[in-house]
Amino acid sequence: MFQPIASVLLSLLAVSARAQAPVAVSSGSLSLIEALDAARRGNPEIRVALKRWEAARKRVSSEATPDKPRLDIERMYAPSGKTPLNGADEKAVSITQEFPFPTTLYLRGSRASKAAEVSEQVYRAKVREVLAQTRTSYAMLYLSIKSRGLLDENIDLMRRFAKVAESKFAAGAAAESDALKAQVELTKMLNMGVVVDEERELASAMLNASMGRPADEPLGTPRDLKPGRLEKAREELEAVAFARRPELRQAVLAAELSRTSLSLAKSEFLPDIMLTYRSRKDPMRGRTSDAVLGLSVPLWFWKPAAMVAEASAEKEMAEAELETERLATAADLRTAFVRAQTAQRLAESYRTSLLPQAESALTVAESGYKAGWTTFLDLLDAQRSLLNFKLEYYQYLAEYERRAAELERVIGEEL
Repeated sequence: MFQPIASVLLSLLAVSARAQAPVAVSSGSLSLIEALDAARRGNPEIRVALKRWEAARKRVSSEATPDKPRLDIERMYAPSGKTPLNGADEKAVSITQEFPFPTTLYLRGSRASKAAEVSEQVYRAKVREVLAQTRTSYAMLYLSIKSRGLLDENIDLMRRFAKVAESKFAAGAAAESDALKAQVELTKMLNMGVVVDEERELASAMLNASMGRPADEPLGTPRDLKPGRLEKAREELEAVAFARRPELRQAVLAAELSRTSLSLAKSEFLPDIMLTYRSRKDPMRGRTSDAVLGLSVPLWFWKPAAMVAEASAEKEMAEAELETERLATAADLRTAFVRAQTAQRLAESYRTSLLPQAESALTVAESGYKAGWTTFLDLLDAQRSLLNFKLEYYQYLAEYERRAAELERVIGEEL
């Protein structure tokens, strides 16, 4: 009765060795720094934000420049039988320039300059967002590949356990159920492998997208991540965040922009200025010149009044959004810092304490099962514990990278 079970078990092991083989990746390795540099250069969202910032900067000079002047050429009093082009008695050339009130022109340029600064912060926020996504995707890819390697190691381990169970059963020193338990454990690993392979595909696609590459582009193998360490205290990072976080700087500039827009709306009550110079020549007076100064009259006062009311509401809204962003920055920093610190401590604890203990426990359990001191369940329990601890260790390494990426996004710079 043992032969069919043993043959099924060995065939499953052979299938698992083929089905669980790692998916091929491009030769060489991929460091986190290389992935981040590629994202900076190739991500299309970053390019879009950069071009918007460049366009906003170009808009400053146009907003601070008056409209184009108007040139008039006049030919008058042409006698019958002649055209104004060759027979006009009176000729005049005039040039007219309209100016907004000087403070209005200045405020227009100032508003455009503030809008350009806002666009700059939008660009910088997009860079931090993309880099955080890249770092997170890199960590997820690293975790999936390490998990795949651990499963492959445990498949080999289960193969060794199966051989031990087979030899003990043949010698009458173990029950047939030991081989069945090994089969169940192997099936469980096969299912875990399917999930891990799916996660690797998703992480690869997300990392390629962050770097501006096709989703199926081959990637090098991520290099080992090491337990990170937060060098600065939370209060120090909080000061950096309030000074440099792009989203907060954007809210500050948006509030300043709203105040400039309010002043610009109030300036609509002021008159615009029109200057005209005209040079004229006629048979009676000879050459003469004229100058005209014109002022617009803000007669329809309810229009600028409505503009002022609208700008006032937008100013209050921008100030409320600024306060909201300040509160969100403090909360986001505290959350990211605590989570990164927790992941760092747990990864260190697993590396220095839990993993060595679990490896020793598995060695003792395997020796005890071979000698008949312990049961196969004890051996499986030790093997499961070691596998779970190793998986959790790599999960905490990846978790630290994710939380560190969030922390960098909050403070607006590298840790």
